Amino acid sequence: MSTSIFPHRPRLAAVALAGALAALCGPAAQAFDGIETFTSGTPFFKRVVTNTNPQTTSNTAFADLPGASTTIFVPPLTTALVAVGFDAETRCNGENGTQDWCEARILINGDEGSPQASTHGPDTFALDSTNAGGDGTGSWESHGFSRHRCIRNPGSAPLTVRVQVQWKVTNFGTTPPEFWLDDSTLAVQLSRDCTVTQTTPGGIDTAPAARALRGPQSTQE
Repeated sequence: MSTSIFPHRPRLAAVALAGALAALCGPAAQAFDGIETFTSGTPFFKRVVTNTNPQTTSNTAFADLPGASTTIFVPPLTTALVAVGFDAETRCNGENGTQDWCEARILINGDEGSPQASTHGPDTFALDSTNAGGDGTGSWESHGFSRHRCIRNPGSAPLTVRVQVQWKVTNFGTTPPEFWLDDSTLAVQLSRDCTVTQTTPGGIDTAPAARALRGPQSTQE
């Protein structure tokens, strides 16, 4: 839900590039505000986890969604595109007149997959909304989203990668909304030879500098 737009001016574009490179040096090295293009080769693995147990939360901090996680393995000397899709029947109901929503994110090897709507504010990703209190306890709908990340394993043994869906609600009123979720599917697919190109909204390709900053031991290509 970000509304920021970078004008096509050299000075502002340079500032945008500097900010992107600075972000890559920090702890959340994957966070990037712009366009990311992931490219890979042949898929070689897929796992699907389904859950028919209805669940609810009113937590305002991200927590693991039960029944929506798995552990995969990236083969030695391989850079893999981890493509994760999640869909479920959801309901998000709260106070009348309060513009709250229900959020979800997917962690891949401990970092949010791209686009990193929750990691790199002020964006957030609303999987469902209270419709300012207009949605009630019978407002069930199907919703879904996907996240992606390149994971590089330079070692001689398989690399363990945890994939985990997390959920939470916003609360701008007196009582947090209720996030109800049922009949979910988590689908994880691995493809070989992953690369990612990053472009700022001003059109600057940051991929060469980004690859140089990550170094040979980074788990993201």
